[in-house]
Amino acid sequence: MDYSQFLIMHEELSLLAVIAILFVADLIMCPDKKSGRGTFNTCLPVVLLAAHTLLNLLPCSEAAETSAFGGMYQYTPMMTLMKSILNVGTIIVFLMAHKWLSREENLVKQGEFYLLTLFTLFGMYLMISSGHFLMFFIGLELASVPMTALVAFDKCRFESAEAGAKFILLALFSSALLLYGVSLIYGATGTLYFSEIGALLSGNSVLSIFGLVLFISGTPLDGRHL
Repeated sequence: MDYSQFLIMHEELSLLAVIAILFVADLIMCPDKKSGRGTFNTCLPVVLLAAHTLLNLLPCSEAAETSAFGGMYQYTPMMTLMKSILNVGTIIVFLMAHKWLSREENLVKQGEFYLLTLFTLFGMYLMISSGHFLMFFIGLELASVPMTALVAFDKCRFESAEAGAKFILLALFSSALLLYGVSLIYGATGTLYFSEIGALLSGNSVLSIFGLVLFISGTPLDGRHL
């Protein structure tokens, strides 16, 4: 295996570095009930995510289109732009959540909130760069599982716990529906690469059309409005 292919995923590796730094910072600086307010706040994740965004935007105009892992992972400058838009949206979420996270009952959970949100962002990265249904599904699940924890983040509230349980049940049902649609598409075309499916799909293939309908209907049901 050529491990240099991982270097093509420089945006994902950079985001993982941000997640690792925040994880260590949370261990060191996170406040607890005994010591009171700690030093871990919104400033660090916002600065790191902003630096990550600027760092990956710089080579955007010069980078050429490329792929890795047999075409399962795709890279184009437009994908970098899309990921940067998601980064800006995540920074806005962090800034808006600052006041809520500053409450006494949420101080100890600041790190978890930032890490779960960034793992959701990482899953969206994989979805954007996917050139294969398997990579797309992995990114979809990686984005939705942390999102389930975020839905049930305020575990002391009945509404939050109920919403988390409903989200999990709906995600399980829609994932099964989505995978069934993908299996029908594979049965009709013999491939799961996006670039090949369009050329192989036949307008008279009821199996492939039904698979596409199940896939499209299963994605929004999963609660992943991206």
